Amino acid sequence: MNEVIHTFCVGDQVLHPLHGAGTITSITIRQNGDNRQPYYAMHLLIDDAELLIPVACETRIGLRRICSKQTAQEILAGNIGTLPPQPSRWNCRQRENMARIRSGDIRQVAQVVICLHMRGRRRALAGSEQRVLACAEKILYSELMLAVSATREEIEQTLEPQWSKLRRR
Repeated sequence: MNEVIHTFCVGDQVLHPLHGAGTITSITIRQNGDNRQPYYAMHLLIDDAELLIPVACETRIGLRRICSKQTAQEILAGNIGTLPPQPSRWNCRQRENMARIRSGDIRQVAQVVICLHMRGRRRALAGSEQRVLACAEKILYSELMLAVSATREEIEQTLEPQWSKLRRR
């Protein structure tokens, strides 16, 4: 087996761009065809599930440490940057929102959440946009929960007034 360098250790808090934040609980070796390969076992905070991630794929997947407490506090204070324009066609919106989520950038994920909330207040979201919103919220809330040691309810109560201000601009 080729030696694979581990970027993360057991106990590290990390974010998977499509599943949310959690903690590395172990590094295991699994048989993958003829090769034995190391995997991170990650406990997802919100789903309360375990995710196995090949160590060799961590960079391609976009696995990263959760944001700093300072960055999380900036997000909670409403500093998410300029909201991107939202295309009128749902398929273009869907593609752009998923690209922002896949980026793994917490500010871009926050932008997806606020843009979809704003759109949902004007008219009902389509089923696919409701799923994108739920996914983005899970990713955003889980990372903020770990970064500032708060519950989901506390995060939601903090964000709602900040985002209401953004909506009025």
